[in-house]
Amino acid sequence: MCDRTIENPRLLSRVWRCLCLGYFSLVLLLIVMVLPSCLRLYTRVRRIVLKYYSAEKKIQHWRRNREKLLSLADSGYKITVQSLGVNLEDGQQQSQRLELGEIDQDGFLLSKVGAISSVPTVSGEQFLTRKRFGLRMVAVNGYVCVEKRYRGNKSSFVNEIEAHYALGLAGCNIPVIMDVDFDNLTLTFSYISGAVLHEELARRGAVVRDRDIEDNPQLTRLAKRKRARRRIAESRRVLYDVIDSQFVEDLSAELRKVHEARFIWNDIKYGNIIIEKHSGKPYLIDFDWALRYPKLGPTAWRILRDRDIEKFNACFDTDSQTVERNVVCYAH
Repeated sequence: MCDRTIENPRLLSRVWRCLCLGYFSLVLLLIVMVLPSCLRLYTRVRRIVLKYYSAEKKIQHWRRNREKLLSLADSGYKITVQSLGVNLEDGQQQSQRLELGEIDQDGFLLSKVGAISSVPTVSGEQFLTRKRFGLRMVAVNGYVCVEKRYRGNKSSFVNEIEAHYALGLAGCNIPVIMDVDFDNLTLTFSYISGAVLHEELARRGAVVRDRDIEDNPQLTRLAKRKRARRRIAESRRVLYDVIDSQFVEDLSAELRKVHEARFIWNDIKYGNIIIEKHSGKPYLIDFDWALRYPKLGPTAWRILRDRDIEKFNACFDTDSQTVERNVVCYAH
């Protein structure tokens, strides 16, 4: 049998290809199994280093380059107070900065200037205090903005600055930074006119708002991950009553831009996507969890990037390919 194998070049070549294929599949499978854990540790270490060592240095860097950071606002997305239908008194209109209201955990506005067109509002009794960072709607030099207060969290403050600057240069659909306060760790973004996808899903009956979940004992008893999966299941039930396949394609294209800039968003969820009022295009918000990996090798980068893609697949019922999926298909 051995002699016949050696004398048959085609059979020998086929055996060799099978061995190489098996070896390649085994190595790739081991990489997919082991490398993600290593990358999670690497990311955790990076966040610790940023928090305790490099955040302050980066803040000083951007303090020196403040004008460069704000220069993107010249050509970025902005809307005026008048276009949103905000009614201000004469004295208020002359103000360079005016608080319009506080934004709660579910994105509802506790307005100080009365009803604002297309902006969901809430009364003081219904206001749900934000758990992480504070948000206020403000008018700055005649433009509607959202002021984000990081409450001393320097690493998240820096993450958002770096992500918005790089992604703004990359042409992503995101708000622009209109103002920055390095002493109080506050960023002011242009307001995106439109509905938050999260809220549109809730209007069609999906139990996704924090206030609705907190009022449901069955959901509050669930572990955090199970609650997250339940939210996604609830949302997907009515998702395509709100958006269509073209919107999902546009959203996928925006995510590719984020990844081409070597950022991992780490926070894909319905509450971070806005359906812009006039164009119907998706706009992305909240990048305080985003991290950039400019020097990561191609295999490690693809596996890390796949976390975003798998979350996107789960939220929008898509099947974008990842390294793990390709390995499973290849093995079968």
